[in-house]
Amino acid sequence: MKRFLIGVVCLSLLQFGLPLKSSAAVSVTRHTVIWSIPEAKSISTKINQLANRQMKRVYLHVAVEGDRTLYRTFVEKAHAVGIEVYFLFGQPRWITNEGTTARPNVEDPLAWISTYQQETISHPDGISVDLEPYALPEWETDQSGVIASYERILLAFREKSSAEGLPLQLFLPFWFHTIQDASGRSLSEWAMDLADEVTLMSYRTVYGGGNGLGAITMSDALYAASNGYRLSYAIEFTELPETPDITFYGKTRTQLNQLVNQSMASSLPPSAIVYHDFEAYQAFMRSTQ
Repeated sequence: MKRFLIGVVCLSLLQFGLPLKSSAAVSVTRHTVIWSIPEAKSISTKINQLANRQMKRVYLHVAVEGDRTLYRTFVEKAHAVGIEVYFLFGQPRWITNEGTTARPNVEDPLAWISTYQQETISHPDGISVDLEPYALPEWETDQSGVIASYERILLAFREKSSAEGLPLQLFLPFWFHTIQDASGRSLSEWAMDLADEVTLMSYRTVYGGGNGLGAITMSDALYAASNGYRLSYAIEFTELPETPDITFYGKTRTQLNQLVNQSMASSLPPSAIVYHDFEAYQAFMRSTQ
């Protein structure tokens, strides 16, 4: 019955147009990604830059072999100005580097989280995972096996995040609703049921049309809305010579504002927009008016 109702809603939205609210400027919650921890002397500058761009949350990539004191300093300074910090973990090789069939061999990042939490009271606001199984060569030869391993590693992160009392956020490609696991569930629905929040890597520069952001996120947006889940969208600013149409690199602020406003004013607005990544977004803002 749920899927039937979702289908009816979907048809109605498509019939009358996706953005049903006013297209005027609307409020947007801004998140971003930082892939490298700044040097200690540069952390305050970076935090000020994040605050100036009105970022509510930063997904800070963790190098598990790195200096944990830098992450503590970053969290402390970000919290001082009201910015959330989620520690971001993302090494695709963890997916297939399994110790047993029951549990993936992810002791390093999980141990890093435990050690960090024990060493300081400056805790992050959540754990973020960006594992991209389709980037592995095994995706072409043993997709079902990779998917099973992928789900096991996410379950391990879910267990750790719950034990630490931290919410779990996942980055997913927008097309995971078309991929099924062994049980017949779509990967995106399985992930939304598992995590506290999902971000779709929905890299588009226009909202409307059959390949616009509204269309490619529709299935997941409907599932999230019907279950009260938090779903955010990521937009790209990195230069991508082979796929220039999916990034705002070389485009205008007017185009960016139009996409963001239409997304937030739609009948199924995301919980946030994730600007990927912060350095590329900074460069975009400096080069545009």
